[in-house]
Amino acid sequence: MAMIYRHQFKARIHKASVGAFSQILKEEKDQIEASLSGAGINLFKLFRFDNLLFVYAESADPVLSLAFPAKVTSALIDSPGDFGDQKFVPMLDIFHDAIPRVESAWREPGAPITSLGSIVYLRPEKYCSYVFYHFQLQEEGLRKFNKRYIIGALENCLFSYQELPAVIDVTNHERVLHTNVSPENWVELMGEHFQPWPEGLDIEKPWKSMEEIFSYVA
Repeated sequence: MAMIYRHQFKARIHKASVGAFSQILKEEKDQIEASLSGAGINLFKLFRFDNLLFVYAESADPVLSLAFPAKVTSALIDSPGDFGDQKFVPMLDIFHDAIPRVESAWREPGAPITSLGSIVYLRPEKYCSYVFYHFQLQEEGLRKFNKRYIIGALENCLFSYQELPAVIDVTNHERVLHTNVSPENWVELMGEHFQPWPEGLDIEKPWKSMEEIFSYVA
């Protein structure tokens, strides 16, 4: 069974192109899908929040570079990267509930996928604390809840991806920590880490759901 690698990216749409962007995707659908197939991408989900785009993708390659038709990329803002300007900036995996393994199926063929993409911002001074607690939770591996749940970070912006119905993988291969000290008051503690939205912050529901505007499954 081939290994599956997971990727998350963030991009920005020019303000003048936000309204027309979904239509551009529809017009360029065939070319986009051909590009995704050529890149060896098995699953591709694109979410929008205002003028921000977030990508979740799965592929057989640990390094993924996204290429889209000119009509799509011209609507996106360049961001500086290590190898020059780029439209889609990779996000760091700062938490995952499980990882794909060659010895077991990551997703049953033909299984229905309901994808959820959400966004929240961290208080900059709480970034290290947030990563610490999530690494601890991840590597203790005692509170599994959805094996496809993952959080990517770029600066203090977080993008979470998950699928429903949730599937729990209790496997704890290569577990780093053998403790059980992750805080019980998780919701309250995490609420201290999030930057309030303009209308305030509901610590019970700090994340905002995003609109899924493009989906591709090989």
